[in-house]
Amino acid sequence: MSQSLIFITGATGFIGSHVALQALEAGYKLRVSVRKEAQIDTLRSIFSSYADQIDFVVIPDLSKPGAFASALQDVAHVFHVASPMPGKGDDFEQGYLQPAVKGTTTLLDTAQGFSTIKRVVIVSSVLSLMPMGAVGATEPIIAKGKCPFPLRKPPINTPKEGLNPSLPVDPKMSFPDDPQTAAGLKYHASKILAHRATLEWAATHKPSFNIISLHPSFVFGRSLTQTSAGALDGSNGLLWAGLTGPRAGVPMVAVDVRDVAAAHIKALTVAVDSKDKVTEFILSASEREGWTWGGVAQFAKEKYAAVGVQVEAPYPPQHRLETTRAETLLGIKWRAMQDTVSAFLEQQLELQVKL
Repeated sequence: MSQSLIFITGATGFIGSHVALQALEAGYKLRVSVRKEAQIDTLRSIFSSYADQIDFVVIPDLSKPGAFASALQDVAHVFHVASPMPGKGDDFEQGYLQPAVKGTTTLLDTAQGFSTIKRVVIVSSVLSLMPMGAVGATEPIIAKGKCPFPLRKPPINTPKEGLNPSLPVDPKMSFPDDPQTAAGLKYHASKILAHRATLEWAATHKPSFNIISLHPSFVFGRSLTQTSAGALDGSNGLLWAGLTGPRAGVPMVAVDVRDVAAAHIKALTVAVDSKDKVTEFILSASEREGWTWGGVAQFAKEKYAAVGVQVEAPYPPQHRLETTRAETLLGIKWRAMQDTVSAFLEQQLELQVKL
């Protein structure tokens, strides 16, 4: 049982709450940042069995210089999970870019001043390795490599590490008028730019601690924080909308939230190449675990008729993500689609009964 102290951002969210839970279960102590005092009681309730392992710090603005100065005292590891979600703001600069980019670099700047910190694990997204518009691509995308960058057909040549020239994103770019489309593209752009900022920061500052960047695909599963049917959002919201609508809107590249959380814990002890400024892992299950739109739809129809599955073919193209590094080095064994979908749908049906 480890008693090392982990500082975590984003524990009030879907992924972050699972990361926090698995860290507590593994015996780590946690210092959790929240933006509002009121969020502390919620998290205390969720993690009530681990009251002696957890403390809190209120940081209203993660992008503010010096925001983390007092939070990192005596910390051994950092989990940076907090990130703006699609639809949480209209202004790209203020709602997406500043929180995603400055929130990350401000944390890294501060961490460099603490000799106790051994590893900083940053949650990015597989979208940060894919060109803008990849979600709506009509051709399959293949992502692979040691430092995994995407390859289309024909392949795009990219460096092992550093900036990916195939992902041109202008921070001053304009977005479509449609709010839903614009929100998805703003989120995608912020992920690319935040990841780019992490790579640039590491190359420039050469920190004493290891930086590990995790790139999950669409993350599904039972939520620890959702309390009502109307509060369904994020990637789980996309899955529900896809199943209950006539057409699926996103590719079926998926990973269970519990597997993403497990990757964080394993990332703290995995052996890394000291020459790599940033060690990266794609996190995603595949068709091997049953993840196709047709397979998900059929399973949900047969086992959860109350959901009212409507989705029909044609489905979005099936992208392929190379996850050998995560499977080999982190030892991840991806949960089967049926396990993840059951955990998600059973919770949604339970919440609907409470309406």
